[in-house]
Amino acid sequence: MSFRVEYSLHAQSELVDAYLWIKERAPLAAEKWREELIGKVDELALNPLRHPVAPESEKFAREIRLLLFRKRRSQFRIYYTIDKKRVVILSVRRSARKPLEEGDLEL
Repeated sequence: MSFRVEYSLHAQSELVDAYLWIKERAPLAAEKWREELIGKVDELALNPLRHPVAPESEKFAREIRLLLFRKRRSQFRIYYTIDKKRVVILSVRRSARKPLEEGDLEL
């Protein structure tokens, strides 16, 4: 079964902000980072249930899942929800940021 992957406006904004931040510091690495991240997100179309429910999910009315992208200091948390045949990316944030709170997402 294949799902359609979509980004919320909030997630799009976070993705652009992260890309620009990286590009300012390492222009060549920024494009590679963006391509890798989008590739990982696109893989959710095949099996979105392969990643765990996010620990913060209990704060929300919907189940929120978590895809970890990269490791250590450069790790990003990609939060998403599954809605019928859609995977909706809700947030793309550095792991160093505080955990999700109710007001952080548009559900």
